[in-house]
Amino acid sequence: MKIYKNFCKKYQFIGIFTLSALFYLPQNASPVYAKCTKENDCFSCHSSQELRNVHKDCQYLNQGCLACHAVPKNLAASSNDSCSGKGSCGEEKGGGGKGGSSEREMGREDWEKLQRHVHETIEKCLVGRKFLETYGPLGVGSQCVSIDTFGLPSWATVDMLGEADNAIHSLKRDVAHIPVIYKDFWLFWRDLEASKKGEIPLDTSAAIGAAVATAAREDDLVFNGLPDMNMAGLLNVNGRNIMKLSDWSAIGNGFQDVVAAVEKLRNTGFFPPYTLVVSPRLYALLHKVYERTGKLEIDAVKEMVKGGVYQSPVLKKDVALVMAAGRQNADLAVGGNFKVEYCGPENLNHRFRVVGSSVLRIKCPQAICTLE
Repeated sequence: MKIYKNFCKKYQFIGIFTLSALFYLPQNASPVYAKCTKENDCFSCHSSQELRNVHKDCQYLNQGCLACHAVPKNLAASSNDSCSGKGSCGEEKGGGGKGGSSEREMGREDWEKLQRHVHETIEKCLVGRKFLETYGPLGVGSQCVSIDTFGLPSWATVDMLGEADNAIHSLKRDVAHIPVIYKDFWLFWRDLEASKKGEIPLDTSAAIGAAVATAAREDDLVFNGLPDMNMAGLLNVNGRNIMKLSDWSAIGNGFQDVVAAVEKLRNTGFFPPYTLVVSPRLYALLHKVYERTGKLEIDAVKEMVKGGVYQSPVLKKDVALVMAAGRQNADLAVGGNFKVEYCGPENLNHRFRVVGSSVLRIKCPQAICTLE
């Protein structure tokens, strides 16, 4: 008995050390644990398939890494903050008040994916910004911007002493309001939960639909204006040149109309490049072989205007716009570029908004010629 007690006293420390090593080392050496950035949520770092391969017999679903890994002491505090108290770490913290963090609700990867898809869609759909230069962004809080009106362009002076007084100056200065352009959409909590846990990718169809709607609305303001807010568009601003539109179904008429508009602007003092924007129907009519040249009529038009030919669905009727592009003639004052904002939860689902702000500034309406 005395020999047994001496043996236990002598090898007690070694036994405790050996058992501790056997318990902790496999977990610290685990490749999954080494990659985890959140100890309370395996799904923040790994897909469901990856976790199933590693944890074949572990009930990790809705429990997070704590179900299969020990928490380091220096992360215990953050784990308690992330968990909902007595429940599992995979559960969301109680409350769910409005104005919550979008990244907490969705996960950083899905949030970045949502922003990227919206940005790419708006960039692809916007027509006005393809030929109008932008002024800003001035900031989402900017509500007004000045608009200067200039006269017709004139030649520079050439003399020996430089005493001529023909400086360019503003003839009139107005103040324009910068409206907010937005469209809301919903993402359902079940879809977000499935995406966060790596079961299915997040479907951004609703966000893309909202992006298309906001892009079309900005183009509508650019071309048609907003009478309720006393805003004129490129197609209805006072002082523009107006010419008659011929029948473009006849080969060559479209090209001849554009030539006449370009000649009108050039004689007024506006130099190339010029931009042509037409309705979808007129754009389709330009895709005919031009007489015996073997070229499409639209190719001849592009060579004439130099600044691009575009179509826009916001041009409802048969109308064509030819204008001298350039910041000195018109630009788009941008308060805030389009992006996704999180509005908040309602009935467990989540409301988002694609929002931006901008206003058209026409500085010289004589640089515009409409074919109507």
